[in-house]
Amino acid sequence: DLMAGEIEGTETGKKPVPDKVSGRVSFQNVSFVYESRKNTEVLKDISFEAAAGQRVAVVGPSGAGKSTLASLLLRLYEPNQGKILLDDENINAYDLASYRKQIAFVPQEIILFGGTIRENIAYGNPEAAFSEIEAAAEKANALEFIRGFEQGFDTIVGERGIQLSGGQRQRVAVARAILRDPEVLLLDEATSSLDAESERYVQAAVGRLMKDRTSIVIAHRLSTVQAADRIVVLEAGSIVERGTHAELVAGSDGLYKRLVRMQNLGDLA
Repeated sequence: DLMAGEIEGTETGKKPVPDKVSGRVSFQNVSFVYESRKNTEVLKDISFEAAAGQRVAVVGPSGAGKSTLASLLLRLYEPNQGKILLDDENINAYDLASYRKQIAFVPQEIILFGGTIRENIAYGNPEAAFSEIEAAAEKANALEFIRGFEQGFDTIVGERGIQLSGGQRQRVAVARAILRDPEVLLLDEATSSLDAESERYVQAAVGRLMKDRTSIVIAHRLSTVQAADRIVVLEAGSIVERGTHAELVAGSDGLYKRLVRMQNLGDLA
């Protein structure tokens, strides 16, 4: 989980994110090239906005640039051109630890650490009281299975402890994000083969997490894109279509319609 905000101190000359940000995210003419592949522009002139509290789904075939877009928002890299704004401020102007506290990232492959379930959830906010950790687990539909373990929240997970199922790991990650209480949620939707019941639990938990906060979702499920306020369709690093599900399905026969017909909204690049 890249979002621990555990980096000590502040970056020289960079400011903390103000206490009150609305969570509006805008990509403005963002282009990006990886150092190792200088001839390949991975993202080309990307512009879109997620208004405060809005849900934006990003879809596209494998290799379209979806994960790179997520990496730039997480500030793992900086754009070569253009800028990304949080409210009206360039995200690179902010101290990194302070900026990352505003964002929770739920990746497709959930990484849990050795240690207890309690520690794994508290990673989202190390200062949280146990009652808050418990409440986050409940909202994430994780409380019941955690209480089912003999040691409850003190159950050790990982190689030397209990091996959690995919659905259980997802819910611990959602609990971690709920505890963080971020302004912006970045979600790479799992396509892992969860059974129908686990998927229902995970989907309901993610729905609670998204409520009233800006969400950018690398979407793989049709149900997610249908519920999004707007959809951005990426192909080979460019935005080729944008709109709501209804608009894109009613429009001319484009990439989005083809993806919907195939029920395959893009495997992770």
